[in-house]
Amino acid sequence: MADQIVDACCLINLYASGKIQVIVPACGGNFYVSEQVRRESMSIRQVDPADASLLLPSPIDLSPEISKGLIKECRLETKAEIESYVSFAMEVDDGEASSLAIAKSRNWIVATDDRKAIRLASESGIVVITTPELVERWAKNTNPTHDEIAETIRAIERFAKFRPRRGNPLHDWWSSLLPSE
Repeated sequence: MADQIVDACCLINLYASGKIQVIVPACGGNFYVSEQVRRESMSIRQVDPADASLLLPSPIDLSPEISKGLIKECRLETKAEIESYVSFAMEVDDGEASSLAIAKSRNWIVATDDRKAIRLASESGIVVITTPELVERWAKNTNPTHDEIAETIRAIERFAKFRPRRGNPLHDWWSSLLPSE
């Protein structure tokens, strides 16, 4: 698997799963995060210890994943990357723009769920992987139980407020793992 750069929305989803440390290595390749994504004020929702019915914002701390080498930091390095970044930043946020610019220049995969970023990647010849694809890859490569997969998906939905759109190729797979609401 090629190296992958994760933008903020996908990173938030993986972190919210509570299983980022098992999903990332199960997907193969190296995972990178740009300095722009690291600087974004990213948080997930967590259960309020005083009232389990409430969810409170909780900052994302990637220090354990970075220190273990599961996620590596990178930055825009070349003139071409900076120029691509500026061009992409006219249409998407800095995190998505830097991820797209680096993926384009280094021939990496970009992990994103952002529709505009996916469109720009497609127009620029950048391969995209989405949260549902990463979760499915983890499930195929590690064979967790149905309940573990469902728990992971529920955590992403609850703490990151993410659910794949109906047009996503893995929407039905994702939904089939959850009990009917």
